[in-house]
Amino acid sequence: MSNDLVITTVGRKTGRPRTTTHFYGEDRGHLVLVGPGSEAGPHLPGWYRDLMVNPDAEVRVDGRTLRVRAHTARGAERRQLWKKLVAREPVYQRYADAARGEIPVVVLEETA
Repeated sequence: MSNDLVITTVGRKTGRPRTTTHFYGEDRGHLVLVGPGSEAGPHLPGWYRDLMVNPDAEVRVDGRTLRVRAHTARGAERRQLWKKLVAREPVYQRYADAARGEIPVVVLEETA
């Protein structure tokens, strides 16, 4: 997890842009986020719920602006990404230990 990534999602209730900042990882050319990404509690964050309603978003990373489509990693993909993310940022395991369920791993694929 190197620099920050700024993501702008479309609010699921308001339809308005919502911008949040995250640590991120990379895997096979895709950006990867962890939700909730903090010890705030077991609830899924708004940005994640927004992406589940509208997976298209915009990110700013490394001085670039990209259009992306999000999906939640599942099964073997999630296990592989989680292992890689925790190896780089062990705090994610602490978040997982405090959560009452599996913490989502979100893959962002550039669209155009």
